[in-house]
Amino acid sequence: MKREIITIIICWLSFWALPAHAELITIQITGQVDSIYDPYGYFKGKIKVGDLVEGTYVYQSSTPDSDLSDPIKGTYYHYIPPAGISLSAGSVQFASDPFNLAFEVFTRNNIDSGDDIYGFISHRNLSLSGNVYVETISWQLNDSTGTAFSTDALPLTAPVLENWDWNSLHIDTLRAFGISGHVTAATLIPEPGTFLIIGFGALILKHKTLIKKIYP
Repeated sequence: MKREIITIIICWLSFWALPAHAELITIQITGQVDSIYDPYGYFKGKIKVGDLVEGTYVYQSSTPDSDLSDPIKGTYYHYIPPAGISLSAGSVQFASDPFNLAFEVFTRNNIDSGDDIYGFISHRNLSLSGNVYVETISWQLNDSTGTAFSTDALPLTAPVLENWDWNSLHIDTLRAFGISGHVTAATLIPEPGTFLIIGFGALILKHKTLIKKIYP
């Protein structure tokens, strides 16, 4: 519980530390599980094919392109919370590690065979109960017509799913487990600062006694 409070505080401080011109882009996604590979029984049946997937991912609008010299390839790395992904699949929660964040949003405009590509990868994530390591959480959209994007710039809105003909969500650790699914809805959540304020206030009210112990 103490770690949960510290995490929210980090997100709160990180938001207010953003430059005046920066904006946090928060996208809410829902989808479903299409397949699961769990040979070691980590999930004990808590995730099944057809289960709901839902959560949000966050990135900063002013993040520079690490591939600035390439006009068709955009790569936007984030190392400071509240950027990252938090979602549930079935009854299991997955999230980027805010204490060791490595979150990437990528765009490709008419690359290789002419495809447009959009997505994210969370490279460092919170372990599950029992210290089960989560290697990557990722989502990728492809448009084989090359018409979904006109630039490799970082999008400031949610992707329109109808513009993409391939949609793949993955949560996995190599050779240990794999969860595959797809996203059925993606929505921009406006005014992310408001949601951080609400969430922070709700956490204080819910855990008032613990807050007093940490801050006597």
